[in-house]
Amino acid sequence: MLKKTVFLLFLFTSFIASGQTEKKPFEALDVFELEYVSDPQISPDGTKIVYQRTGYDIMKDRRKGNLWIIDSDGSDHRKLTTREVSESQARWSPDGGRIAFSSSTDEGSELFVYWTDTGQIAKLSQLDGGPGSLTWSPDGKHLAFTMFVRQKPPVVAKMPKKPKGAKWADNPRITDRLKHEADGRGYMPTGFTHIFIIPAEGGTARQLTKDDYNHRGSLSFSPDGKHIYFSANRHPDWEYDFRNSEVYSVHIDSGEINKLTDQQGPDGSPMVSPKGDKIAFISFKDKVQTYQLRQLNVMNADGTNRKIVTADLDRSVANLKWDKDVKGLYFQYDDKGNTKIAHVSLNGKVQKLGDNLGGNSIGRPYGGGSYSVSENGTIAYTYATPYHPAELAVIKPKSKANKITDLNQDVLGRRELGKVDEVWYKSTVDGRDIQGWIIKPPGYDASKKYPILVENHGGPISNYGDRFTAELQLYAADGYIVFYPNPRGSTSYGEEFGNLLYHNYPGEDYNDVMDGVDHLIKEGLI
Repeated sequence: MLKKTVFLLFLFTSFIASGQTEKKPFEALDVFELEYVSDPQISPDGTKIVYQRTGYDIMKDRRKGNLWIIDSDGSDHRKLTTREVSESQARWSPDGGRIAFSSSTDEGSELFVYWTDTGQIAKLSQLDGGPGSLTWSPDGKHLAFTMFVRQKPPVVAKMPKKPKGAKWADNPRITDRLKHEADGRGYMPTGFTHIFIIPAEGGTARQLTKDDYNHRGSLSFSPDGKHIYFSANRHPDWEYDFRNSEVYSVHIDSGEINKLTDQQGPDGSPMVSPKGDKIAFISFKDKVQTYQLRQLNVMNADGTNRKIVTADLDRSVANLKWDKDVKGLYFQYDDKGNTKIAHVSLNGKVQKLGDNLGGNSIGRPYGGGSYSVSENGTIAYTYATPYHPAELAVIKPKSKANKITDLNQDVLGRRELGKVDEVWYKSTVDGRDIQGWIIKPPGYDASKKYPILVENHGGPISNYGDRFTAELQLYAADGYIVFYPNPRGSTSYGEEFGNLLYHNYPGEDYNDVMDGVDHLIKEGLI
C-alpha cells in the first residue's frame, strides 16, 4: 500500500511539474498583458525610485500608465497613489520631500504634489492643455512646464448661420501655417507651445513666453531660480529654417528673453550646471546632409567659450545630466544597435557605465528608454533585452547593474519566445560589415526549412537592435525566421556610415539587406 501511494504521488508530482513547465508560443492578445517601466526618477539621496508603470487596456485598445514607487534595493514596491487615471512625469523636489506629477482626466490635465512622509496629495492646478517638461525650481517653491496654447484659425470668409436642425458639412479647415498636419497625427491645431510657471503650493499658472514661436523641450533653472534656460527656434523664417534653434534664457519675473547661441543648426536640451557657471547642450553645425552627429557642447552661462566635449565620440548623444561635482556629464548613446549610459569628463574622456537601455518601443526593436541619477551617482534606468520589455535596473557607483523589477514574469514566464541571434556579414557593395538579428520560431528545428520574413526599419536614419519586439516575436510564433538588419544609413555606427545614403536613397541599402538574406541561405538557415 505504501509503495502504491508513493508511486501515485510521483505520477501526480510529475504531472504538475510537466504542466508548469509547458509553454505556449507568444500570442497577439498577450500584448495587452505586457507592462513596461518608463521615465524612472531616482530620489536625490538615491534610496527610492518613482516610475510610470505602463500597460494596455484591452477594452479601450489604448495605453495606460500609473505611478509606482520602489526602494532602490528592490523592496517596498507599491503604487504611489490610489487613483486609477493616467499619471506621468513624476519629478522629485530638490529636498526629496515631495513628488510633482501630471494627470490626465476627461476634464483635462492636472498638476499634483505628493508628500513622501505622509502620502497626502494636493492638486495644484487645472490646466487647459497637457503639461510637458515638468521641472522644479532649485528652492522647491515653483514648478515650470511647457503647454500648448491654442489660437483661433484665420478667417477668410464669414459663414452663414446654419438653420436650426440643419446637418451641414463640416466647416473647411483654414491655415496659414506651413506645418499644419503630421504623419500619425493628422491635422494639427492652431497655436504654439509656451513656458509656464506655477507656485508649488498651488495657484494660477503664469505664462512666461509669448509670440508665435514654439518653446518645446527640456527646461533648466539657474541655481538662484531667477532664469529658466530652454531651446527654441525664434528665427523670423522658422517654418522654413526648421533645423535651426538656439539656447535662450527667460527671466521668471520680467519675461525678458536672452539668446545665448547663434549657430546654424539645432542647439537644444540645455542643462545648467549645479554651480550655475556652465551650460551643457546638444548641437550640431548644420552641413545640410542626411545624418549629422548630435554632440555634447559646454559653454559659459553667458554663452561664451563654447566647445564640443564629445568631439572624439563618433556617436550621437542624448539625455544630458551634470554630475554633482561639475566634473562632467552623464549621457546616453546608441552603439551598434544597443543603447548605452556613459559619463564624459569636461576634457572629453568617456567612460561607459551601462548597456541595454531601452524597451519603451515594444512593437519594433527601436531604441529609446531613459535614466536618472541621484546626487551620489546611483543610476536608475529602463533595462531591456530581446526577451522582455523595459524593467527597472539600478547601477550604484563602482557596481554592476541590478534588475529590481520583473513586471512580465506572469505573462512571459508561460510563453516560449523565439530565440534571438546576432548576425554579421559582408556587404557585396564595398565589403563593409553589416549587422542584423534573426528570430527563430519557438521550437526551432535545424533539420527543417522555414520561410523568412525581412523587417526593415524606417527612417532611414534610425536603428534596430537587440531589444524586445512584440511584433516580430508574433511573426516568429507563426513559423517565420525573422531577419531585421541595420543596412547603410542606419544610426549607431558613426556619421560616415549614416551618410552613405546621402544623395543615394534608395540605393545600396537594398544590396545590404539582400546580402543578409544570402548570408542566411549560405548558413543553411533558410
